[in-house]
Amino acid sequence: MKDILKEIERLRLDRDWTEYELAKHAGLSQSTISTWYRKQQIPTIHTLEKVCKGFHITLSQFFAEGDDAISLTEE
Repeated sequence: MKDILKEIERLRLDRDWTEYELAKHAGLSQSTISTWYRKQQIPTIHTLEKVCKGFHITLSQFFAEGDDAISLTEE
């Protein structure tokens, strides 16, 4: 099973975003994101959807692994 917090961090660092920038793109507070890591809390599915929207990916793309990963285009 995918480590959700590690995946969020990986996607954030791939974009060279701070936690603040992720929060801004996802429409969340920075304290919400910080709390996940401080308390090792997993975001709710509703909040994870916001994070994915901030990254411009789908939940399916977020959870895809290896050869199952799908790259979507604007088309």
